[in-house]
Parts: sequence; structure tokens; C-alpha cells
Amino acid sequence: MPLELRYGLSYNGGGGDYGEDMPSGWVKYDEGVEGYFAAGKKIAKWGHQFDFDFMKLNLSNFLLKTSWLDMHTGLNYRSANLFFPDTIPMSNWGAVNPNWNINRKFSPKISEFSLSHALVFQWFEKFYFNARYTWGLARTKFYYSSNSEAVDETPVGWGPSTAYAFGVRFIFDAEKQYRFAVGLDLKHSYVKIKHIDDPGDFTPIASFNLQDYGIYLTLAVFYGGELTVGDNAKEYYYRGDFIEAKKIFKKFVEQNPSHSNLYRAKSYLELCNEKIPYQLFKEGMQFENNGMTDKAVEKYLASLRNADSTLAVEINAHLYRIASLRLQDAELLMSRGKHDEALALVQKTALFSDRARKEIPRFEALQSLANGKTAMKYRFYDKALQLFNNALLKYPPLKREINAYRYQIATMMVEDIDQIRDASEIRLAVIGLEEAKQLSGGIGPANEKIYQVLKNRLDILEQLTIRYGIDKRMEEERMRRARLKDATIRIGMTIPQVMDIIGEPVEIIHKQSLKGKDSQLWLYPMHKDRNLELSFLDYRLFKIE
Repeated sequence: MPLELRYGLSYNGGGGDYGEDMPSGWVKYDEGVEGYFAAGKKIAKWGHQFDFDFMKLNLSNFLLKTSWLDMHTGLNYRSANLFFPDTIPMSNWGAVNPNWNINRKFSPKISEFSLSHALVFQWFEKFYFNARYTWGLARTKFYYSSNSEAVDETPVGWGPSTAYAFGVRFIFDAEKQYRFAVGLDLKHSYVKIKHIDDPGDFTPIASFNLQDYGIYLTLAVFYGGELTVGDNAKEYYYRGDFIEAKKIFKKFVEQNPSHSNLYRAKSYLELCNEKIPYQLFKEGMQFENNGMTDKAVEKYLASLRNADSTLAVEINAHLYRIASLRLQDAELLMSRGKHDEALALVQKTALFSDRARKEIPRFEALQSLANGKTAMKYRFYDKALQLFNNALLKYPPLKREINAYRYQIATMMVEDIDQIRDASEIRLAVIGLEEAKQLSGGIGPANEKIYQVLKNRLDILEQLTIRYGIDKRMEEERMRRARLKDATIRIGMTIPQVMDIIGEPVEIIHKQSLKGKDSQLWLYPMHKDRNLELSFLDYRLFKIE
């Protein structure tokens, strides 16, 4: 509910080349009066006005609970007067009627009541534009007595009036419940005094029209009309923070489905969607220039998701440059022995670079190769050979280098032949030499000798392994038979107790009793083709045969 006060300067005119004169026909007289009164000199046409609007409401919102228009309707009162009124040429008029020959000045003092309509255009939080139209009824006294220094009570006239104004308001104290604004207005008023009440017959003026143009200082106070989320969104928008503006505009649309500015909020949303990729791209460049490439990549990728074709080319160029620098850094780390760091850097770069994605197998192979060399150094031959095999699977071009390390491991195995007890290590070395022999057609006399030594050693270890396995199984069987011979089994024992004494049976026959209980028959081999039979009912031993 706004209240506006205006005070300003005005000039009566509307005729002539520049509007500084009174228009022809602006005043009409009784019959018999001749001549033309131009309302005095130019200085006599300057005046001042005061008006204020009150009881103004947004009728769309008040009556329909919607805001199709930000239009305020209310009442207006205006008061206008001249600074230096000029004397009326009464002598000419006195020849027609002696009552008209009095010493008076033309000084219309206007009091006007109107209905006021104002359209508010607010695109920014701190100021808005105001277009206003009023129409109503004006009453004026227009004879001024120099002797009494007052306006005569008669004659008096009245008639319709209209006014147009356009101005700007600047808002301050925006965070308080009451909001205040100050601004300037340009205004044009038109008053048509059609009726003159002159009981003393003091004037021949039958009617007159007044046009004035003025500039006004405006003070306004608002109660209600608090800032909407849309106002905050526009502030972010014009700051260039389109991401935050989009969030708030979206909230505004959801909260105000019938607001008069809904279509503008939606248009702002579309503009935000177009501008956000550019905002993210600029932020990415700032991070990149400051050496914060991780954050730069994050912004570039976010921008790329909704970027147009032109911007996408720019973004991809920056991502390609960052990827190239990172791959160079990864190569440098690898050369310094920091294989894990190098691989991690390539994997991180692969999230946005196809080049880095294709390089991952090579760096993984180089990491396995480096770890294999370390295992070989400490004579963990099995582990080293496994790592070399993994490297070869991931990146076959390393085969020549890996075969060289296999030969080296084979040589080291020959030196440590008496200490090696693990057949799997020797087997891997032998397989590697055999593959090299098949591919190259030969491995040379020295390597052939190494191959034969390792092959013989492998045969010996495998025979020992077989003999050890047979002996182990025989010992287990002997111990089982000894436990069976010395075992004391009693009726009522549970299945786990029986197994602790004589172990697992060679055969278990499951049945189910008439009462639905579990029934089992366990068979243990004895001498002379006889079996020991143990019967369990409900998981407890109840019969021995």
C-alpha cells in the first residue's frame, strides 16, 4: 500500500512553436467581449504544485489474489498555484460591463481530486520506473486581489482534469518493514474549467483550459510489497552469477505461479541457461591461470555439458592442453621412479581425455615392470615373473624388455639353484625361455644351457613333490588307522565327538525314520574286507556293528 508525495515546478503553456505560449482558444468570454488575454508574461505562467497519492492498492492482487499486472489504483489530491500572476486588462472589459473593470490578477488556484492509476516497472532491486495516469474533477478560484493579497472567493470554476507522468524511483532502507523511495517525475496536466460560478458578475470569462508541464521531486513510502525472491535473483543475474540467479528464479516461478512477472522470470531462466556455461568457462580459466588445474577441469567439464558448439571448441582446447601437460608430468614421475603417482595422475586425467585413457595400459604395464624389477632384485622370482607377465598382457610392445628380464631371472636362478625349493618359480622361468625359443628360433648357447639346468632342476623338484605327496597321504592313512584301532566309541556320542576319534567315514548313507528324524549309517573300512558300521539317529550314535 504505497503513499507518494510530489512537489515540483510547472509551466502553463501548450501553444507557440515551443509550447511557451497559451494555445489559441484557451479562454472563452461572454458575448460582447473582444480582445485576447495571453495569461500574462512568461514569468506569470510559472507555478508550483503539490500532490499526493493515497489508499492505493494492487487491485489484481487484492481482488483476484493474482498479480497479472503490477498496477496500483488509488486516490490523488493535487494543489496548484502561480508564483507571479499578471494583471488582467480590465479596462477593455469595463467598457462592456462596469463590474468587470476591477483590479485583479489571473491566478488560478486549483484543487483537484482524481482517481490515480500507476504501472510499476521494476527490473532492479534498488530502483524502478513509474508510469501514472489520473483523471478527476478540478475546482479553481482564479481572481487574485493585490489589495487583500488573497484569492477572491468568487468567481469559481470547475471541470474535468487529466494528467500523465513518468518517473524513476530509487529505493532505500529496503530491508525494513517500511520501504522508502525518492525520485523524479515528468508530468503533463490538463484542466478544462467548463463551468464558472460568478454570482457577482465580476468576470466575462465563461470557461478556460489550462495545460502545464512540470518536473517533480517524489517521495514514496511502501508498506508491504516486500522483496521477492525474484528481486534477489535479478541482483545475482546482473552481478554475473547466473548459477545462483537460476536457482532463485526457479524458486520464484514455483512460489508465484500467477505473478505478473512470471513470464519475465521464465525468460531470465532461459537466459541463465545460456549464460551459465560461459560463466563456468570463465571461472575455469581463472583457476587454470592460478595453477589450480583440478578445479579448472571441474569447471570446464560442467561448462561443456550445456555449451554451444563455439564454446565447446574453446573448452576442449583448454582440456587438451591440461591433459598434455599432465601426461608430460606423468612421464617425468615415471622416470624418477614414482610409478604409483604417475599412474594415478594418468587415471585422473583419463576422466576427461581420450589420450590419457589410451595411455593407462602402458603406465599400468610400466608400473608392473618396475615392481617386477624390485621383486627380482630381492630374488622373489615367482612374484617378479608374475608381474612381468601382467605387464606383457597390458602392453605387448614391452615384450623385448620383459624377455630380457626373464633371461636375467633364469641366470639368477641357476646361481641360486641349490637354494630354490619352489617348483612354480622355476616353471615360470622355463616357460618364459620356451616362449622366447619358439618366437626367435633359438636363445643362444648360454641361455640354452641355463634352460637345461632349470629344466632338470624342475624335473627333480616335481619328482620330489610327487614323492612327498605320496608319503604324506600314506602317513595320514596310517594315523587314521591307528586312531581307529585305539578309539573308544560309546553309544550316545554325537557326530562331532565320533569324528574327533576316528575321522570322517568313507561313505554316509542317509535315511529318514518313520517319525521324521534324521537317520545316518557311517561306513569305515576295516581289515579283511570288513567295514565298521555306525548308526546315528537324530545325530547321536545308537548302534555299533
